[in-house]
Amino acid sequence: RVFTCMPIMKAAATVSLTVLLIQAVSAAAPAILVPPVNTTVCINSTAIFTCTTDGDALSWIVNGSRADTFPELAAGIVFVAGKGELSFPGLEKFVDLTFVCRGIDSVNFVSADSDPVYVRLQGPPSPPFNLTATPLNEASIKLTWSVPPG
Repeated sequence: RVFTCMPIMKAAATVSLTVLLIQAVSAAAPAILVPPVNTTVCINSTAIFTCTTDGDALSWIVNGSRADTFPELAAGIVFVAGKGELSFPGLEKFVDLTFVCRGIDSVNFVSADSDPVYVRLQGPPSPPFNLTATPLNEASIKLTWSVPPG
């Protein structure tokens, strides 16, 4: 945009013209291009989330706090060329966590948060209920059971 300031002319006055050029900076926050997704992992294994942004950096938020404030997470945060990865080991003790990613650009504009994602832990099945073994022949039996109540 160009803004021009023009003085009002008066008799016998010196007139000067001042032109002020203001360059508008398009300040758009970065966007999340590929958001993280929910994941299911076995107990005692590692969950890995990935997120892609068009920003210069990426931040992970876990239950409302920056992931790098969790000692067990800080070492598992990797960001390379617009793609961020969060590796979360030892999931036997953390089950109710929400993960969000945010893109950040070079002037610290921050994207909207990604939708929250979760880890589902998958453990061994419950023991069988009402287990019955029925002989079929000399070398085989038939096992039947019910799903445990609850």
